[in-house]
Order: sequence, then C-alpha cells, then structure tokens
Amino acid sequence: MNMVAQTNAQEATTNTVPAQPVYLVFDTETTGLFDFKLPADDPSQPRLASVAFIIADKDGRAISTRKSYIKPEGWEMSEGAGAVNGLTTEFLAEVGISVSEILDDYTSLIREGLIAVAFNAQFDCKMMRSELRRAGRGDLFEDTRNICVMRGLAPYRDDGLKITGGFVKLSVACEFFGIINESAHDALSDAEAARCLLERMIRDGRVPDAQVHYAKGKV
Repeated sequence: MNMVAQTNAQEATTNTVPAQPVYLVFDTETTGLFDFKLPADDPSQPRLASVAFIIADKDGRAISTRKSYIKPEGWEMSEGAGAVNGLTTEFLAEVGISVSEILDDYTSLIREGLIAVAFNAQFDCKMMRSELRRAGRGDLFEDTRNICVMRGLAPYRDDGLKITGGFVKLSVACEFFGIINESAHDALSDAEAARCLLERMIRDGRVPDAQVHYAKGKV
C-alpha cells in the first residue's frame, strides 16, 4: 500500500470512530424564577415548561440535540414568563410531552457520567432537581457533576468581558465572543449558545473543573 492510500485508510478508520459523549449541555424554560431561599420543590417554585439537551464530546462539539416541550399537569404558564419565552399553557398542552419522559432521559445521562453544563447551572440544575422531587424520584443533587458556563467565564474579565458580581448576561457573553443566538429564551438556542461558550473555553484551556455540590439541607 502506498503512503497516500495508507493515509486515506487511516483517515477512513478514524472517521468511523463515533465521538464519545462527555457533556450534557442543557437549558430550561420555566413558568417563572426561583426563590433560592426555598426548597426546589416548594409549591411556590416554578415548573419546567421546555428543555433542550445537547450531547457534546470532549471538545464541546455537538453529537446530538433534542428539544422538548412539557405538557402542563396541574400548572399553567405564567403571563410574565410567557412574555419572555413565548410559551403559553394552550401551546404546551397541545405539543408537550409528559415530564416523566424528560426525567427518564436526564437521569440516564447523569447516571452514565455525563457532565451537566448550563449557562446558569445553579438555576437549571435546581429546575431539574425540583421536577425529580415532585415526581418522587431521587434528585441527583450529589451525583451531578456540573459546570456553570456563566461563572466559568470569570477569566475573560481581564480580556474585557463585562462581569458584575460574578454574573454576566448570556446576550453580553454571546456578543463578546461573536456568537449568534438568533432565538434568545428558546431552550435549544440558549443551550447551543452555552455549548459554543463551552467549546471556546475548552479551546482556550479555561474550562473549569466539573464539581459536585453537596446538599447542606433541602435546597
């Protein structure tokens, strides 16, 4: 076999190896905002209305994507949240699926060892925790290695990224890095923006270590 043919054969072999999933990049759209002083499953806390999962490889590149709407079961979309994310109770009732399907997928992915990644992981992980508890399931709190992309952007402050009190808006981060988020507050679009930020952080050698946050109470 000549050198060109050997190289082509090696490339073909390499291309047939499937990418290994490492990260679960996700975003949630909800009926409102959390009161972080209350447990996740307190009756006054918001409900999950839409969620997007992006499975990504070690370099942050997407392997697969999924977006789902949640069928309301004893709750309604709030007017305020609906004005932001465009969701209504009627729409969700028509196209939504049972939250149990989402919880099945999420639990499987975390149990497989994927690292949960979200732009504001404190919020999104608490959202999943709340629905798991409401469903009578283990909340995976102390099993979920996660990375908060928002807080992970701290090193870029020295490069000019405007961060105030540890917080930066997704829209500001996207503008800084030249990422186009065409449908802000859509779960899949925001998850894709978070994935792009993760990919950039990995490429720059600035991605933080995944952490498990241990419960000090029912949070």
